[in-house]
Amino acid sequence: MSLKCITFVENRKMDIKHIPILVVSATEAECAPTLRKMTDCKLILPSLYSGTLHEQPIEVLVSGIGSVAMTFCLTQTLMQRSYRRAISIGIAGSFSEDIMIGETVQIVEDCFADLGIDDNGQFRTLREEGITCDDFDCDIIINPFPIITPHRKLRGVTVQTTSGSQKRIDEIVGRRQPQVETMENAAFFYVCRKLKIPFASFRAISNRVEPRNRKKWQIAEAIEQINNILESLFY
Repeated sequence: MSLKCITFVENRKMDIKHIPILVVSATEAECAPTLRKMTDCKLILPSLYSGTLHEQPIEVLVSGIGSVAMTFCLTQTLMQRSYRRAISIGIAGSFSEDIMIGETVQIVEDCFADLGIDDNGQFRTLREEGITCDDFDCDIIINPFPIITPHRKLRGVTVQTTSGSQKRIDEIVGRRQPQVETMENAAFFYVCRKLKIPFASFRAISNRVEPRNRKKWQIAEAIEQINNILESLFY
């Protein structure tokens, strides 16, 4: 579905076609192909680029790596500027052999994988521990209105340390049953839901989540793929 078909109803009247889409990427490398394709692309704030893509206004935020950087940078931007939707793009690791390297997926639910309690070697989520929380901030965060596209809609986990040993992989899979892993996506979900902005997250798979072996990774190919998918949304 083209972003031209996406509407976001607000209480105040405004011409929605003049409100930009915000694209969020952890690193400039992951959004560089889009920056090159933007018309009149310029840096308007630290880490925030503005321009047009296929005659639609777009701003691209380079948040930095990890949940802390994403939370701060995205919150600061959304408190200062208005957008009709935020879209996170980048690369990700896949836990499943059923998900091909290079495939683009849409993450529709995520969590902070290691947010919880270590109870004598047994991990427990805050909810399992009986700590009161709202419907999404300390467990699974769900995107209630993902973009309708042909891409598979999957469950992610967000980590602060990428999984590169079999022991850690087994722990996360056993605990959360994820399909993909990122370092920022749950933070992106959290901020967008708290600030009530429609959002979507697309990731291209660059590698398997397995005992670390960068020789098998296809980062350049995944970056090219995810930016091509993003561009297709603007037609």
